Amino acid sequence: MGYTGAVAPRTDKASGAGSGRRLPDVPDTLPATTAGADPATAEEISGVVRTALDAAGRAGTASANGVGDAVERAARALARRVVTGAATRRQALSDRSSLARALSEKPPTPALAGAAAAAVGLRFLTRYKGLRVLAKRTPMWLLATAVPTLVASVTRGADELGMVSAHLIHRARAEGIEPDLERVRRAAVQIVSHRVVDPDTEPSHGALAVQWLRRAVRAVLPFTSGIATADPEGLAAAASELDPRTLAVRLTS
Repeated sequence: MGYTGAVAPRTDKASGAGSGRRLPDVPDTLPATTAGADPATAEEISGVVRTALDAAGRAGTASANGVGDAVERAARALARRVVTGAATRRQALSDRSSLARALSEKPPTPALAGAAAAAVGLRFLTRYKGLRVLAKRTPMWLLATAVPTLVASVTRGADELGMVSAHLIHRARAEGIEPDLERVRRAAVQIVSHRVVDPDTEPSHGALAVQWLRRAVRAVLPFTSGIATADPEGLAAAASELDPRTLAVRLTS
């Protein structure tokens, strides 16, 4: 599953803070995202995108370090929610091949067209005070592409985290180990970030979010793979090689 949403009907009603342009009316929220089919997760996803755009709007630029620092908290909250969902709702991806297949599935591309997509982008930006400057100075065609694709890429990132987490949790439980979900979160973030895996070490969630945002930028260019997962076989291999014992709850003396 990926990014879904109905195209809003056309209307003569003007929308957007001071834009002076006539746009179709749109709902007060972004079209639904489907990481875990959980509305709360969808809100966390929007929060990551919102925070990144807010950081870029305030700074007037979008440096990777600045955006990464800004979205660290929002991305960590998203990761925690996704891992919790993986422990209770996701179907188990029990082995390396099933995980690789799931990661290899190409997610749908955002399908909002033309003015409707522009309206979604503009409404998303202008609903939040810190983003209004960015909305006013960003070309409408860029909004039409950028915001839905950013949300879709972060949604795909959340799905990747959920799939890897589900695999790790299943392997631990298969060996009679009840995993510590914080340790699962750290390991899953490190795996999808292509980092050395050490569940004792807190990873950078902001850097992972920047990775998702960069994927969205590449996705709008021609002749690219869109928001598909990069190196699904490698991610599956890294997840399947992790010793499940490292995910066990640590008893304190």
